[in-house]
Amino acid sequence: MDVVLLRSSTMTATRALPIARILSLGMLLLARPASPAAGQEPAPTAPPAEAGQSGAAAPVTGAKSPNEARALLDAVDKLDDTTRNWSDRMQRLKLHIVDGRGIERNRELIMRTLKQPDGEDKTTTVFLVPPEVRGTAFLQFAHKDRDAEQWLWLPALGRIRQISGQSKNESFMGTDFSYRDLELLTDVFEWTEEEAPAKVVGSEQVDGKDAVLIELVPKKKDVGYQRIRLLLERDALVLRRMEFYGSGDTPKKRLKLDALRDVSGIPTAFTLEMLQPPLNSKTDVTVVDVKYNQNIPEDLFTTRALERGALDAE
Repeated sequence: MDVVLLRSSTMTATRALPIARILSLGMLLLARPASPAAGQEPAPTAPPAEAGQSGAAAPVTGAKSPNEARALLDAVDKLDDTTRNWSDRMQRLKLHIVDGRGIERNRELIMRTLKQPDGEDKTTTVFLVPPEVRGTAFLQFAHKDRDAEQWLWLPALGRIRQISGQSKNESFMGTDFSYRDLELLTDVFEWTEEEAPAKVVGSEQVDGKDAVLIELVPKKKDVGYQRIRLLLERDALVLRRMEFYGSGDTPKKRLKLDALRDVSGIPTAFTLEMLQPPLNSKTDVTVVDVKYNQNIPEDLFTTRALERGALDAE
């Protein structure tokens, strides 16, 4: 909601694991890091967090250079193109949203993703529950070198709204994901060092496994954040957390990925949690079902097909 992997009329059309390599996001990664190039010493292993500090990043001593971080990210990208590769994915998701006042809402949706070369993925999302959003449908075309194209079909209004400019910072369907977040979940592992310089900034233990904390500073695109941190299991190269920063030291948002399972040889997160600490709100995502390589027809990923989204909600 590969995370996956995404009010009134704004709630109907506000801030779907595209959430996309996540959720895309949506759902991610296992295997070994790439072998070091000939003549190059292996990158040092980041030390685990001290006892009693699991979840707090520990400074890395003796880290060679930002190249260690880039090598890990490139290894993830290589796995996504080889042993963990998939051509399309269908997910059925449940969302549980709790806002800063403690008000709870639920959503159910179907998300389909079609992978394309160079990160040019296509994602469509159709909401099934509750009745007030049934048939609302979202379409995204991800692009490596420019903003994603996004459209929202609003059945109550009988029209398609294109999401652009400042609208991308709005909440997606009342969740803690913004439209721009849905884009990021597809983009982040496609960035080069020129597009987003990377460095190792810490290490942690997550579920008893060593993990490395990598910081990215996006340069090429306006992604809505000044820094993004990724927590990767070092040996398995599984994404376990993303943190999104503005100018301060406290993350504006934090995405956690848990309950990893192997589905058709692809490590997939079955629970995700997006937190907004400043707002004291969160969105829990549960993957009810996921299938890879289903030969989803490309003609489902069009603005015309958005208007048929209500049929999936029957």
